[in-house]
Amino acid sequence: MENEATPRADIGLSAFLIFLCSLVLWESRKIPPGTFDPLGSAPLPQAVAALIIVLCLIIMGRAAMRLKGEAAAPADPGFSLRPWDALAVFGLTGLYVAVLAFRLVSFGIASTVFLCVTIGLLTRFRPRLFPAILLVSAAMSFGSQFAFTRIFFVDLPTG
Repeated sequence: MENEATPRADIGLSAFLIFLCSLVLWESRKIPPGTFDPLGSAPLPQAVAALIIVLCLIIMGRAAMRLKGEAAAPADPGFSLRPWDALAVFGLTGLYVAVLAFRLVSFGIASTVFLCVTIGLLTRFRPRLFPAILLVSAAMSFGSQFAFTRIFFVDLPTG
């Protein structure tokens, strides 16, 4: 089975995502302005859709250059499909959502543990990577908690 993405597949998938994001942009203009927030709910999905469109355009440009004759990078010979890892990440995500829903621990702690375990699983729990994984996980989790609660005023689940 061929695992390497082709430039045509990249262009097709990117075009499809651009179409979906265009629908999001079109429909999000119908979201009414917020009563407590001056921006309302529409800017976040609009910004995400616009970012995805820009990234898809970059991918399409790179794929078009590869189609014009640039040699594609060889596939990683060590790559193998790992469906059990995908299933584990799916299960971990469900557990993470349940922990947040039942408010067992704070958002920052739950997110840090979730990211550490998920990234560790995907990197095969290499001990030399653990300090970096812990640092990135804690920074992202507690940074997001700070941004959500102090800047965007979102009520996050707490333990």
